[in-house]
Amino acid sequence: MPKQKNTIAKAERKQSALGIGVFLMVIALLWFASFKLIGGSGGRTSEDKGIFNFGTIEEEEIKPVFGNSKDYPVFIVFDNHPDSQAYLSGLQEALVVYEYLAEGGATRFAGLYNGAPSGDRIGPIRSARPYIVEIASGWSGFFWHAGGSPEALELVKKTDAIDLNEISGLGIRYFWRDNEVPRPHNLFTSSDLIGLGIEDFELNALPSDKILWQWDQDNSQGSIKSAEERGQTIDHIYVDFSEGIDFDASYKYDPIKNHYKRFMGGLEHIDYATGEQITTSNIIIQKVPQEGYYASGLGRIKLDMIGTGKMILFQNGKVIKGTWEKEFRDSQTIWLNEISEPITLERGQTWVEVVPGARLVTYE
Repeated sequence: MPKQKNTIAKAERKQSALGIGVFLMVIALLWFASFKLIGGSGGRTSEDKGIFNFGTIEEEEIKPVFGNSKDYPVFIVFDNHPDSQAYLSGLQEALVVYEYLAEGGATRFAGLYNGAPSGDRIGPIRSARPYIVEIASGWSGFFWHAGGSPEALELVKKTDAIDLNEISGLGIRYFWRDNEVPRPHNLFTSSDLIGLGIEDFELNALPSDKILWQWDQDNSQGSIKSAEERGQTIDHIYVDFSEGIDFDASYKYDPIKNHYKRFMGGLEHIDYATGEQITTSNIIIQKVPQEGYYASGLGRIKLDMIGTGKMILFQNGKVIKGTWEKEFRDSQTIWLNEISEPITLERGQTWVEVVPGARLVTYE
């Protein structure tokens, strides 16, 4: 083991010469080296890989969303504390955004991206919960977060998610903090750092063992039809997440652009990176059982994301009712219409609102 001894000796010399800051960097790099030597989720072989497509895999003419290694599914947990909302950056570029309850009636977001999104400011990034780990695992996602509940940190080790936790030796390599934003709401990453993570973790081929979501091939469902041809529409959608209105979500349909404008707490939901209101093409209401609570305390809720339940989809100003199914922890959630056929989503962003129990969802 002469090479290993030399490496340790170099680390010790750097510690004495450059101080504790550089020493921490060395520890992080050694940890990362051990990840590569031992192996892990990032070391899957090409035989286990494939392509996530818009549409069915047989339709080769469909342009894939996850088309090459740089498009590896990236899954990021976003803050939604009132102190962080003014700095929220990068959500508009997500392929799918999940909104879900955390503690105290507050909500958080998780964004799914096909590779690294653009921009030098993506976040603020926060901690994981078990139910969002299960969703990330359903995508075999490259899972970016800053710590998590004890249950989440234990669970992620057992799933198909590829874990990148900022509260580890690697945090200084892939994340940065904005000192002008109050902690803990000031943690960000960037397009370049996500790309670096994809390269470092050797995510050079895509997972193929997941069910493919169905997406419209040419967006013909909505864009070709005029507003008049669509007929009567659902113009307003409201999700009552908790007491008060601070974390309630609502949407207003724009028939001209055929998308939905998003509001939070009655105000326009703005992406700090673009300065524009967030819009989406599809809104899925995923009804799950009433939340429970974990033994670790601090009001941490438990959501059951495995099994089946009711689903409501809004697209093109219309409403489609159906069901969702997630067979086991690492499988992908699928969306089915009333006759149990996979639904087709409009091209563009999709928001999945995870709504537990009897919380009110209204639309008109």
